[in-house]
Amino acid sequence: MKNMQLLLLIFSLICIVPIITKAETITNNNGIVITETEYNNFLKIYDHEYIMNMSEEKYNKLKSLNYDDVTTETKYIETTYNQSLNLVTTREITKAEFENYNPVMPLLDDGGNSYSTQVKSLTLNITGGTIWNYTVFIATWKGIPSTRSFDVIGLRGYGFEFALGSQGGEQIYTLNGEREIINYAWNGTNIKRFDDGFGISMNIVNSDITSLTLAIDCDIKATITHPSISGSYQHAIRNLSLADSQNYTLGVTGLGDVFVYPYSISQKYDGMSGVLVNY
Repeated sequence: MKNMQLLLLIFSLICIVPIITKAETITNNNGIVITETEYNNFLKIYDHEYIMNMSEEKYNKLKSLNYDDVTTETKYIETTYNQSLNLVTTREITKAEFENYNPVMPLLDDGGNSYSTQVKSLTLNITGGTIWNYTVFIATWKGIPSTRSFDVIGLRGYGFEFALGSQGGEQIYTLNGEREIINYAWNGTNIKRFDDGFGISMNIVNSDITSLTLAIDCDIKATITHPSISGSYQHAIRNLSLADSQNYTLGVTGLGDVFVYPYSISQKYDGMSGVLVNY
C-alpha cells in the first residue's frame, strides 16, 4: 500500500513539474549566438560556412524571415572551354556528379588545343517576409577558374518590385586557409540597377585561392499574382574591363535570361544558362 502511495506521489510530481530541455546553441566566428532552430532555418538559404561567418546585421535579417515559405531551385553546370577555337559548351549535371567532380588543370590535346573544364552550382531562392520577401542567388565553384576578370552576377524579376538600397553582394574565397569576403554595396561602382533587377560585376581575386563563391541578395515584393525571378552568373572566359562588363541591359533574351550584351562583349562570357524561380 505504501509503495502504491509512493508511486502515485511520484506520478503527480511528474505531471505538475514541467520537463525542461535546453536547446543547443551555436556561436559563430563573429561571436553571434545562434539557436538550433535558427541554424536549421538558415541552412535553407546558406551553407554552414556562410552561417559561421555571417555578420550580426545579416543574422538579424535572417531571423526575421518566414522559413515555412521558402522556394528554392538549384542547377549544377559543367562548362568546357576550347581556348583555341573560342568554343564553349555547357551541360547540366546531377548533384552527385557535382559533389564527386575532381577539378583538373587545363589539358592540351594532340592538336594543340587547350581545354579547361569547370563545374559550378547555382542556387536561387525566395524566402517570405512580413512585407518584403528576401531573395538570394549563389554561385559556388568546384575548383578555381583559370581566367580571373570581371564576372557578372544578377537578378531579373517579372512581377516583382525591388527595394532600393537592399541590393548587395559578396565575393567569398579562401586564401592561405583564411576565409575572406569582398562586399559590394547597393550604391557602389560595381553595381548596375534597373527597375526589374540588378547586376554586380565582380573582379575575381587573382591569387592562390582554394575556394570561391559569389552571392547576391535583395528584398523583393510581388506586384502580380504569379511573379518569377531569374538569376544569371556569367564567367568571363577572356579579360575585359569593368565598363565592358557593365555594358548590358536586362531581358529574357539575355545571357542566362538576364544580361543583354552587345555581341562583341557577350562572346567574352561563357553564356551559362540561368536559374528560374516561380513564386
